[in-house]
Amino acid sequence: MPKTIFSDENMVVVEVVKAARIAAGLKQTDLAERINKDQSWVSLVEGSQRRLDVVEFIKLAQALDIRPSTMLDEIVEKIAQSER
Repeated sequence: MPKTIFSDENMVVVEVVKAARIAAGLKQTDLAERINKDQSWVSLVEGSQRRLDVVEFIKLAQALDIRPSTMLDEIVEKIAQSER
């Protein structure tokens, strides 16, 4: 069994977070500034080298002006689709 950081499910989380950042017209540095992190932190998350915890996920969603539950619903739906 692969480590969860490299799981298909975590890849969906990364995909949704990255797509939301791009849709918001933000660079990694812009998002990092909004959450008081370094750009390298965002890069590690988007590169699937670092897994988000719930608090970090909420802060990212809020920094992107998206309800965390909206992002989570998208993640759950994409995971369900991939299992069909």
